[in-house]
Amino acid sequence: MKYKEIRVSIPKDFAEEFSAYLDEWQVAGYYEILFDREEPRKPGEEIISDNTPIRVYLAEDDVQSEAKIWIYLQTVAPENSFAESRWIETKEYEEAYKEFYKPFSVGVFWVVPTWEKEDWEKNKKSEQKDSVPVYINPGLAFGTGHHETTRLVLSRLGSIDLKGKKVADIGAGSGILSVAAAKLDASKIIAVDIDPNAVRSSTFNRDENEISPEVLVVEEGGFDHPQVSTETFDLCVANITFAVLKANMEKIAGLHTDHFLFSGVITERKEEFLELLSSQVGGKSLYETSWNGWELIEWARK
Repeated sequence: MKYKEIRVSIPKDFAEEFSAYLDEWQVAGYYEILFDREEPRKPGEEIISDNTPIRVYLAEDDVQSEAKIWIYLQTVAPENSFAESRWIETKEYEEAYKEFYKPFSVGVFWVVPTWEKEDWEKNKKSEQKDSVPVYINPGLAFGTGHHETTRLVLSRLGSIDLKGKKVADIGAGSGILSVAAAKLDASKIIAVDIDPNAVRSSTFNRDENEISPEVLVVEEGGFDHPQVSTETFDLCVANITFAVLKANMEKIAGLHTDHFLFSGVITERKEEFLELLSSQVGGKSLYETSWNGWELIEWARK
């Protein structure tokens, strides 16, 4: 099977909205490159500054999404966006992200690609021995751990006592945050995502970290998933774009938890998001921090 890879460079101001559209269009997969090497460019082409590089993957017969991507770029940023496409084989589709993904530390965690697990465990340095290893193969699901929003959540999770606690991870992506919660001795985690690729990726990573399916339950779904919407949680984690959070604010307010950890909101939308939380969910902010224009908000209903 073949896939169409579309390499997109888009102004940061539009990256969040573009990602939300990709979710809505249900493309085969996409991910943001945080540590991109210099892209090949046409002779005389000016290097685009302050842009976000995104790789989008479409199924062979998905003609509509490709057309929507080109139309979107020409509509919002005709002068300072860039895109090129090529056909790739399945193996390239699955391996595309690996060249950008190496072990790194964040907070109490070391995030290690699954294909480097054995080597890392054998050769880890003394300062790494007390860290919490999280082994991840993101596949085409969001959640390598490199993105600022994921790092923000990982950093904060290490400061929250999750031992024996029940956690909901909505928009789980690769399952990196759910695995991290399990490694901090959470008693049960319900991880949901609307993308079947993410469900497969989360399940693989759960098993790769030797976490019991009874401790980490992975399901396809969102805020209205039966277990998420009816069960009681000590913490709800949602690393999702502002557009998706805003559209689901009523469902968020209906969740049976008083403790939330949100990321995925850009700084320009932070105040609007805080107003929505205050008016529709109720409560107050416990902790806030930001990194490179992305926000993390810990919210308590009581």
